[in-house]
Amino acid sequence: MNGSEQIQSEATSLYDLSANNINGENTPLKNFNNKKAIIVVNVACQCGLTSDHYTQLVQLYKQYKSQGLEILGFPCNQFGAQEPWAESEILSYTQKTFNVEFPLFSKIDVNGENTHPVYKYLRRNSELFQNNAATKIPWNFAKFLVDGKTGKVVQYFSPKVNPVEMEQQIKQLLL
Repeated sequence: MNGSEQIQSEATSLYDLSANNINGENTPLKNFNNKKAIIVVNVACQCGLTSDHYTQLVQLYKQYKSQGLEILGFPCNQFGAQEPWAESEILSYTQKTFNVEFPLFSKIDVNGENTHPVYKYLRRNSELFQNNAATKIPWNFAKFLVDGKTGKVVQYFSPKVNPVEMEQQIKQLLL
């Protein structure tokens, strides 16, 4: 279907969903409904974008966490097999290399028949959804900015957009 696929999502908000955290524990995403802005991003440890994106995500998190920013990282191995490690290795590497403190989740699929419900919701409720089909996530580090008050997608940012380039949109949600 030319880079798009039919997806269904019953969720009306990110907060209707849950995901296993990186330790395998089910985490209702409504646990984050006290935040003002949420970045949901598919991450990978062996991608050419890894260093810049993790560094900038950590920078944004440190700068705006106290004002209500949350970042939810979802490891994904669908792009060039660039996230081959087990969750424990991902956690160790990101903490030691980038000082990641934001929540990471278990590895998921963001495209295809096994697309995780979180990504079904994000894709269906963003500008990626057009003509009753959702454009596929193109690569690692695709970012969705979610309004923390409502759990609704505000904007999609491609992997080509560096996290610091999202700062103005983040600040608008933090007001």
